[in-house]
Amino acid sequence: MTRKLSLLPLFIFICSSAFSQEKYEDSIKNIIKKDFVNIKATDFKNLVPYETEKGMGYLNAKNNKIVVLPNYYQLDFAQPNLRGNYNNIAYFEISNTTKEMEVSLQNWQIFDVSPAEGPIKKGYSKGFYVVNNSIFSFSDTYTYCPQLFKYKNEDFAIAIKENKYAVIKSSGETVKNLDFDYSHLDLVYVGNDNIWFKYKTTEGEQGFINMNGEKKLINDIISNSRSQTEGYFAFIDSEHSIKRKYYGYSIESNNELYGVLDLLTMNWLIRPQKIFKIDEINYSTDKNLGDGYNLEDRKNLKFYFLVREGETEKAYYIDDKLKKYKPKK
Repeated sequence: MTRKLSLLPLFIFICSSAFSQEKYEDSIKNIIKKDFVNIKATDFKNLVPYETEKGMGYLNAKNNKIVVLPNYYQLDFAQPNLRGNYNNIAYFEISNTTKEMEVSLQNWQIFDVSPAEGPIKKGYSKGFYVVNNSIFSFSDTYTYCPQLFKYKNEDFAIAIKENKYAVIKSSGETVKNLDFDYSHLDLVYVGNDNIWFKYKTTEGEQGFINMNGEKKLINDIISNSRSQTEGYFAFIDSEHSIKRKYYGYSIESNNELYGVLDLLTMNWLIRPQKIFKIDEINYSTDKNLGDGYNLEDRKNLKFYFLVREGETEKAYYIDDKLKKYKPKK
């Protein structure tokens, strides 16, 4: 009996703490509800985040009028629910169909990552051997472990030998037109088996080449490509927010020029220019995209581009017509 009684204070403390946290979350939920009370769920897709010294808010894309004051952080576009951080206190998500809201005081999760053994170099092997979608072993003729990727459900890899790059099959055979004739090959995976490599040949030619050997933008490229944002908005329940892909668009940049390339058409959506830097690409939608990543969803997305005109200026969004989404003063 004594043992049971000694646990009673602990039980009361746990229950009390849980109740207090729930009340606190409810109070924050009520504050957020007031901020969004005049916004219809059908208008979520028209909300564009803006940033000030105080924090972030939302403006209406139709008229650039402020609809939510800057009391928030890490506000995202509707995809299709709204997500954000209220006053660096709590994370929230609002349903685009019911406007029901979930609030959480923490937004992290501990993952047990056990150190894995690295791939094994083998002098007697050719090509590489794959186990559980990772390279288990590879030929010691390659300088480093090849970079694995899949194309039409077959394993390929970028391999380096004597400072020359090539695309190889698991057998070690090189792919036609992608032999060891390149001083650099950078994989740009677009999705739906659309793959490009930003290349530079040993003779100095630069451009994009695909798995069929087709070349585009020969000697008409700029140095850096980025077709996704990683670690931007890490809600533990959202794969799209942890690694947001750009659905076939790529930010192309160097120290002076910034542009956006459409990797499906290989045409410039925003030609390289010096007026503003392009930090990232985002999108809004009122459609459920599902767990998978499919380029067919691109037609359901409205794309925005986060830009800044100077080091001290706050970033703001533009669209592909270069329309600026900045709060009206």
